[in-house]
Amino acid sequence: MTRLNQFLLYWASTAIALWIVDGIFDSLTFASFESLAMASVVLALVNLTIKPLLVVLTLPLTILTLGLALPLINGLVLLGVAGVVPGFEVSGLWMGVLAALAISLVGLLVRVATGQTRVQTKVIRARSGDDGVIDVEVKEKRDAASRRHLGRDEDD
Repeated sequence: MTRLNQFLLYWASTAIALWIVDGIFDSLTFASFESLAMASVVLALVNLTIKPLLVVLTLPLTILTLGLALPLINGLVLLGVAGVVPGFEVSGLWMGVLAALAISLVGLLVRVATGQTRVQTKVIRARSGDDGVIDVEVKEKRDAASRRHLGRDEDD
């Protein structure tokens, strides 16, 4: 799959996630379909280019807050996209944080449903003394081609 096809699938899953989250929250709105399409393109581009740099730059803050800074970064990125795209409104920082979390979750579900991301699950049944306890471990499963693309040759 070419990089353009990967980006188009990522853009489509971002657009679907934004559309679903728009239906869930009243504080995140789009004036038209064009603003939804433009916001999904800008958000996909920002998530693929600028956001990784922001995460690296704020790594000390993320470590100090035990990871709680990442949702704030996601919310700020969403607010930044809303500031750039006309017709896309987010009511405030906390709505941006909540919407960014929902967009991430819905986007993951869309990518799993469309086959962009495969999920590997492992169910651990109860051991003696742990009556009725079932632990479930879920992680993304990557094939050999994607591991080579990421520079990894070992299993995740």
